Amino acid sequence: MSNKIENLYGGPAIILTVIGILVTSFLFYYMFKYADEGNLFMVIAIPLIISFVALIAARFMGSTVKD
Repeated sequence: MSNKIENLYGGPAIILTVIGILVTSFLFYYMFKYADEGNLFMVIAIPLIISFVALIAARFMGSTVKD
């Protein structure tokens, strides 16, 4: 178990986490921008993109941690 934790805190996982946070922050900014403009389609589409990015990040983090 400690081996998995050590691998999780390694370089690739941290870089992937930082990139995921930056992309998600960028998408949240645009979601609120489109909400102010009243664009309902983009307000619905951007959370779907955010969840897709989160799923991809989770898969890559899972693949960086080897047993």
